[in-house]
Amino acid sequence: MDTTLVSSASATRDALDLWQEETDQVEAETYGLYMRDGDTRGLASLEKLEAAFEKVYREALETKVDKVPAVWSVYNMGYVVKTPGALFSIDLVHRRDVELAPHLDFALITHNHADHFRQPFYNAMNGAGKTVVSNFLDNFGVRNWQADGGFTRARKTFHIKDVEIRTSLVDHNGYLIDFTTAFEIRVGDWILYHSGDCGVASKLATEWGVPDLWTMFPGCGVYVTEAVRRVRPKRLVFGHLWELGHKTGRLTMPLLRKALAAALPECPETSVAFWGDRIS
Repeated sequence: MDTTLVSSASATRDALDLWQEETDQVEAETYGLYMRDGDTRGLASLEKLEAAFEKVYREALETKVDKVPAVWSVYNMGYVVKTPGALFSIDLVHRRDVELAPHLDFALITHNHADHFRQPFYNAMNGAGKTVVSNFLDNFGVRNWQADGGFTRARKTFHIKDVEIRTSLVDHNGYLIDFTTAFEIRVGDWILYHSGDCGVASKLATEWGVPDLWTMFPGCGVYVTEAVRRVRPKRLVFGHLWELGHKTGRLTMPLLRKALAAALPECPETSVAFWGDRIS
């Protein structure tokens, strides 16, 4: 399914309701078993999660990019991005994420939570000598790790192939202060802003101009209207909407619709990414 602008259309409401119904059938313990053995147990959402990875993997390798980068939603706040000269991931978490590692030039990780980071994926990237930008992982696998290693808890700019990355720290919520790294990503004149799990709008900031695309999680207590007014994106895509590993705290349909209602007047190009969607 391709991402569709969220409106009052009944088809869109039905699609969101269906995904909510299907993910509600998967308890956190069942998701944990699936992550270990790959058995979808006949559950629609787990089958969709497997199909989403297959789709993104295939399209990421086959797609030719001339100018505007291609962006795919994999799961949660996990995205794969292809530019004319690079292929990279942001918060990639999937049972099969290590399969994509050999094809990626680098990876970005916002923070140290299991729904945004998996050790086997990091090991595969670091072991292959690839840069992994995060605020909690050493990157000794990179040849010149002191200069090119991705660990940073400060504002820093990385240049990797045709991609520029500017990091900054934002608050996950009211007590995990400066816990999440937000990434401002520039490819030519095109800008992607990925703010991870940011629950406090005041630290959201883009220095390179208005983002062409902002991938945002409207949870963690963030005031969506304030956040959108600060960032002023041309296009906003909500992610992290159906987190199967959470026992509590999943973003429910009432909360999602409240977030959409807050965002749409400020950014009419607001949409929801389903797993496997190509959103740019």
